[in-house]
Amino acid sequence: MLLVTIDTLRADRLSCYGYARATTPNLDGLAREGLRYTHAQAPRAKTTPSIASVMSGLYPHEHGVRDLALPLSMSVPTLAEALSRAGYATGAIVGNWVLTDARSGLARGFELWCEALPDVNAVPPDGAPERKAASLTDGALAALGLGDAPRDGAGPARGALGRDDRPWMLWLHYMDPHGAYDAPDEHRVFSSGAPDPIPLEDPTPHPLHRHRVASYNAPPQTRLEDGRIDANAVRDRYDAEVRYVDAQLGRLFDALRASGELEHTLVIVTSDHGESLGEHRYWFEHGVYAYEATCRIPLIVRPPGGCAAQSRAVDVSLVDLAPSLLRWLELAPLSPANELHSSPGAWLFDPAARTEGVLRPVYSEKVEGAELAGAVQIKAVRVGDWKLIQRYAARRAADGGAGAITLLSEELYELASDPAEERNLIDAPPAQAPLASLRRALARFVEADTSLAGLGELLRRQREGLEQREPDAARILRALGY
Repeated sequence: MLLVTIDTLRADRLSCYGYARATTPNLDGLAREGLRYTHAQAPRAKTTPSIASVMSGLYPHEHGVRDLALPLSMSVPTLAEALSRAGYATGAIVGNWVLTDARSGLARGFELWCEALPDVNAVPPDGAPERKAASLTDGALAALGLGDAPRDGAGPARGALGRDDRPWMLWLHYMDPHGAYDAPDEHRVFSSGAPDPIPLEDPTPHPLHRHRVASYNAPPQTRLEDGRIDANAVRDRYDAEVRYVDAQLGRLFDALRASGELEHTLVIVTSDHGESLGEHRYWFEHGVYAYEATCRIPLIVRPPGGCAAQSRAVDVSLVDLAPSLLRWLELAPLSPANELHSSPGAWLFDPAARTEGVLRPVYSEKVEGAELAGAVQIKAVRVGDWKLIQRYAARRAADGGAGAITLLSEELYELASDPAEERNLIDAPPAQAPLASLRRALARFVEADTSLAGLGELLRRQREGLEQREPDAARILRALGY
């Protein structure tokens, strides 16, 4: 079993998801032999909370990882532990600094855990280390006995995962195409032509969106003579990163196919979250909203032996992967909570299953710490082509503790005709809009988050604790905008 998560990968930037540019020929080929889910969602547009959901089958309010650098509790069972108990050889190679075990707590259950980050000054603006796609693929080939140990010394050794006849599970987390967008030159083949200058300052106020530009992800080559950033030039570089990681995955898929291993391997490719490339006045980052730009993700499943290509327009979440996979393998669920989400079951991996007409809610959120009166917390639900977003703030109680949460605003979008979520329909909802059922579903999700009212203060205290324990880690997170 091969599980690939690609950091910061938007679904609509893959050519197999309809993008006009040929960014992903290898993932396109994988999709032609498998199932392509068009309505997949990340529960949170930050890496650690989303990957914790992949490994636990739980939403962030259930597994407790609400932010970066907050490790998953030892009390939360994981997919790797379940597979290890079932006799699988388990391995992981991660290329993102926030997923190192000290900061994520995700090494449990993996007999091979490789977190070496040889690219030591890679992620701006503060030089967080990472492992780039070519090195990570070298590591994957070595782990499976299909290549030599990586020459950069990042490991693992050849055959580290395949030393016996046990079934195997290998998780790979590629950091590309997270900023900086600096793919090798041979992948920078796209040019948008006319510049799209970003205003230096917010030209007009907006009730929901603040002018935010992660300028550290815009290298000097994307600057215009007047100092403004050419957004199109930066988007071209993002697309080059997508093309780069796709090429490296092609190396891995080709080696698996040539060895005969691919025909016996379940392959799952997805992302932890997307990237905002200018939507809602937010450029070249993620984490502050719950819009589709950062919460819609690709999900491609190739069953062993492949199958006829299928495009499945059914709502799924990263939360569904672990419980559905264990059900497909006829293994016990990780926890009773996995059964509470009406997860799709084995049909997520079954090409013979019928999914037409299946409508089910999937959820996303944005949470933030609070310095004084509270933070704006966002909850979102998607059902089919409809999405409801609600913003909340916590009011302090008279004794200074957490009080009740207050609904600040709502947004309603019909995604089939408005995929960029530009037309908020909440003030005049169409007759066909399932607004009442969306509100009920989101109310249940909000009610289940029992820590929501005090969450801003809790996150503030946790960040202060990180400042004391790991000041360098806290400094890097601040520099990254977190």
